[in-house]
Amino acid sequence: MKKAATGGTFAVIHKGHEALFDRSSKASSLVTVGVTTSGLSPKSHLIPPFQVRSRQILRYFESHYGFRPIIAPLTDHYGPVVNDPEYRTLVTSEENLPYACQIRMLRYKKGYPTLSIAVVHTVRASDGRPISSTRILNEEVDATGRVLCEIEKDLPW
Repeated sequence: MKKAATGGTFAVIHKGHEALFDRSSKASSLVTVGVTTSGLSPKSHLIPPFQVRSRQILRYFESHYGFRPIIAPLTDHYGPVVNDPEYRTLVTSEENLPYACQIRMLRYKKGYPTLSIAVVHTVRASDGRPISSTRILNEEVDATGRVLCEIEKDLPW
């Protein structure tokens, strides 16, 4: 069966991550979720340990799709998709599209089958800005995108 993959930090699973997972699960029941290791994505907030984030993803897939994805630690922006010709779909956010294109080119140079890139549009909070783990952990928005901290947009400075 053809494999699909997606990846990220997944500090807090939110609507944007759910969109990645939904698209991945529609592409295949053999899904790999690449989860960044702490060194790959330095953030301004504390990132839960790899094992904690991985368990959250496994629980999410089991409860929503009835299967467990393969969890792959990401130590670079490419993951296992570059070296495995059985992947056929890479699900990515708009933000990470350049990496997806690089992966596709590296696979092409190896003579692997074409990799479809499925781009999931940025999911926005009710204030129009992207939902992100950083914003959730900073208590600006919740995981659904509801604004928790109103910010005045037309500041004089």
